[in-house]
Amino acid sequence: MRMKIRIDTRSYEGTGTEILDQLRLTAFDPTEFPDAESYLWQLRSNFMRATDLDCPLPNGSLERQARTMFNHLAKYGALEVLEDG
Repeated sequence: MRMKIRIDTRSYEGTGTEILDQLRLTAFDPTEFPDAESYLWQLRSNFMRATDLDCPLPNGSLERQARTMFNHLAKYGALEVLEDG
């Protein structure tokens, strides 16, 4: 399932995992995170530190976890989900 998100003026498209990889590669130091999964956990940590809220991710695939993370971020205004399907 493909999705499209927007952060500020930039849009990202693909599966949740592909979008995580795109975001990872645009990070200040993309080598800091060797894969999409490590980047997801960094996003989660940053979200919890910034909002002081829990950010539970479901058991299961990285795709499912990525989509949940994007929904958490959208709920608090960090990004906009343009398409999810």
